[in-house]
Amino acid sequence: MMKWIVLGIAILIGFIFLKLWLLRSQRNELDKTLFDLVSNSVFLGFLIWKGSLLLLELKLIVKSPLSLLYFTGGDKGLILGIIGSFTYFFYKARKLNISFFITLQSAFIFSFSTLCGYHLLLLFLIKENILFHLFVGLISLLLYILSLSKTVSSLKKGLLIISLAGLLALGIFYSSGKTPKVKMENSASTMPTGEENIKIGVQEGNKASDFQMKTIEGEYIKLSDLKGKKVILNFWATWCPPCKAEMPHMQDFYEEQNKIVEILAVNLTTSEKNIKNIEKFIKDNHITFPVLLDQEGETGDRYQAITIPTSYFIDSKGIIRKKIIGPMDKEMMTELINTID
Repeated sequence: MMKWIVLGIAILIGFIFLKLWLLRSQRNELDKTLFDLVSNSVFLGFLIWKGSLLLLELKLIVKSPLSLLYFTGGDKGLILGIIGSFTYFFYKARKLNISFFITLQSAFIFSFSTLCGYHLLLLFLIKENILFHLFVGLISLLLYILSLSKTVSSLKKGLLIISLAGLLALGIFYSSGKTPKVKMENSASTMPTGEENIKIGVQEGNKASDFQMKTIEGEYIKLSDLKGKKVILNFWATWCPPCKAEMPHMQDFYEEQNKIVEILAVNLTTSEKNIKNIEKFIKDNHITFPVLLDQEGETGDRYQAITIPTSYFIDSKGIIRKKIIGPMDKEMMTELINTID
């Protein structure tokens, strides 16, 4: 979720830098025309990004139409949105008889200032993959500076040199396996080797507080019995719209990952009007992972499930690696589960 917020801020930065350049270098009429064209292109790209979920996950949309409200097409959808946005921008600029050099320069200035802002913000706000974000941020900054060039030849030469250098460096990063992975707080490498030294609690880095609850089928499941397997502990309720949107994605994820991941969906039963609503929801959505009933509300309170859905990612040693507040799609679950042991 954070990376999409940072992307939104970075796009705003891109608009600011574009506007400043247009005000300084273009006449008023062209200034407004180009800025409006970039704005419309970005908005179209956003619509494609959101709507790409229909193309990429049609089966899930049929199961959960609310997914269109809460989710996007993820990284693949973003690529489709960028392609659509650039295609529209250059097509309309040509129809408006705007110089190709000015069109290209506008696209570069907006794109590279946005890319630079995105990676540098991630570098300072999230402090993960530091070398990668620093590298891409600095390359984008150099490309942005070159985009300000007033001649076609120097712009082309500079962009070509920097782009080739960037591609070469990225190739070295990936081929050497040095591309940093997502860093989890209190990762296993920084933890004491003796599990007895790890604090029991509900914070990232804590050993997950144990509990035993009855499933909707009447069986009992104890969290500690699942040690050796990755666990997603999810708190939800049938009256919660984002929970409803999330569940089909979770089921689809579970069907692919159930050999290495267990999902425990803890229903906040004290908040339900009728327990039969839970049974109906499970049947209608063909849920096959365990659904536990928190009939006393004690586990939900202990795990601070105030805003739902709330999910905890627990590694095979029983350590909480990540807490997510809000709905998750299948892509997000897959990315997060792959970062823990």
